[in-house]
Amino acid sequence: MSSISRSRYRQTILEALPKTMSDSNSETDNSSNTERLHYCLTCKKPLRRIQGKMGPFWGCSGFPDCRTSLNDVDGKPSEDVDEHYRCPLCTRQLVKADKEKGNYWFCSGYSKGCKVTLADHDGVPEAAYQCQKCNHLLIKRSGKNGVFWGCSDYPNCTASYSEDNNRPKF
Repeated sequence: MSSISRSRYRQTILEALPKTMSDSNSETDNSSNTERLHYCLTCKKPLRRIQGKMGPFWGCSGFPDCRTSLNDVDGKPSEDVDEHYRCPLCTRQLVKADKEKGNYWFCSGYSKGCKVTLADHDGVPEAAYQCQKCNHLLIKRSGKNGVFWGCSDYPNCTASYSEDNNRPKF
């Protein structure tokens, strides 16, 4: 980030803060419409919800001096990642791909070697199961004896599991 864009960013934040604070003070009599402010654990300045390129998160309004950021869980800042959106292999956060690239989720650790991708089902990643022998993902397959779950590391791992209500029977 260049120093020019940082100064513009900081100026935008400083201009927006008084408006936000004065708006919330003017609505104190109507508390049902006001949102609760969340504060940075490091510098005690207000956090703001940001729609980033990899999904929503909470960032400190004191950026770039304070670089604190937190995950968004149910619209609130949290250090935890929402359990529904964790990678089944490495437990990092799953990220929804851009619509131009397809309708799927990928692991945020993709650049670190975790190549997990899961299909999207109505805005939620599909359920994924691990092979109990080698910890790779299981894939639903069809064979001459019907549907079964086989290891994605085949032929190195030949583990297979029968189908039980659209999930592997361990």
